[in-house]
Amino acid sequence: MERTPPPADRLCLRATFDRVPAEAALWAPPDAALDELRDAVRRAVEAVLSERQRAIVEWHFFEGISQGEIARRLGVSQQVVQKSIYGVTRRGRPVGGSLRRLREALTAPPGSTDR
Repeated sequence: MERTPPPADRLCLRATFDRVPAEAALWAPPDAALDELRDAVRRAVEAVLSERQRAIVEWHFFEGISQGEIARRLGVSQQVVQKSIYGVTRRGRPVGGSLRRLREALTAPPGSTDR
C-alpha cells in the first residue's frame, strides 16, 4: 500500500510549485511571498538533499509520479523510496527522510547551522 504525505504537506508542496491552480487553492500568499517561498524550497532541496533524495522528491511531489514508478525507475523496492521520503523510526527517534530534512532546513532560524 502506497503511503501519501499528510494533506497539508502535499498541498503546500504542490501549491509551491504551481501544481494547484490559484482558483482551486483555498489560500494563496501574495505573488511576492509565493516567489520567495518557491525559491526557499528550491534552495533547501538543492542544499540539504542528496542527488538521489532530490530526484525522488522532485518526481513524487513536483511531477506527481507514484512511489511504485519511482522504485521501478531506480531499480529499488517501493519501501526504499518510501523510507527515503518519510524516514524511519529507530529506538524512538526519527532517522532519515527527505521531508524531515527539508522541514528542518525551512524552519531553522536564519544563520542557523544546526541540522
